[in-house]
Amino acid sequence: MDFLLDLIGGRRLPLFDPEVLALDRALPRSEVLALVALRKRGEATMSELASDIGAPLSTATGIGARLARRGLAERCRDPADRRIILVRLTPAGEQLAARMEAQVERLVRRVREALGEEQTRQLVSLLRKALEAVRAVPGDAPDERKTGVRPEPGARPVPIEE
Repeated sequence: MDFLLDLIGGRRLPLFDPEVLALDRALPRSEVLALVALRKRGEATMSELASDIGAPLSTATGIGARLARRGLAERCRDPADRRIILVRLTPAGEQLAARMEAQVERLVRRVREALGEEQTRQLVSLLRKALEAVRAVPGDAPDERKTGVRPEPGARPVPIEE
């Protein structure tokens, strides 16, 4: 139970390597999410960025401005509609996002190697079920159309006692 309290309470756990922890101290998570989203998209309007990171437009606008001040992104007007602000990664932002992606891939590989294929499928299935429970409205039955979560193909159901 202490482990769950640590996770929920946001206390730092010794789960990650020093590079990941250093990055976590250097950039707020919202900016990390924005870097990842921009790396995937290439370029985004502020509305698209807000949608990608699950934040209000005003928050995404602030994140874009902070990333630009750090030299990790650049903001410019859309030539087709000058009212629209576009944001894209700079070479420094691209490099940092690639480094973060490589770190995450290393961590995922370590977990997969430790668990093996079957347990990895079970973990993914359990995490999806947990996400579904967190997103569910109390009293509603879980519904893939509402949660966007589908069971992993080929995953064996693992009963969880309430």
